[in-house]
Amino acid sequence: MESKQAHFIVEVSVDGVNGRKAVGIMNTRQALELPELPFLSYTHPDPAKAAAGIVISRQELAGFMARH
Repeated sequence: MESKQAHFIVEVSVDGVNGRKAVGIMNTRQALELPELPFLSYTHPDPAKAAAGIVISRQELAGFMARH
C-alpha cells in the first residue's frame, strides 16, 4: 500500500547568496529522507500555498506530514 506522504509533492531548493536554486521535485517522503541540511527549503505541500510561493523548513514539512 502506498503511503499518504507520496500524495504530496514538493520542490526542494538550496538557499544561497544568489537566492533559491531548485534541486528537484519529489514526494514528501523522499524530501524528508534527504540529509538534514540548514540551507535546504521546501515548497509547501498544499498546492495553493506552493503556488503562492510559500516555502517551509524541513521541521515544518515533518510537522505538516505528522498532521496529515
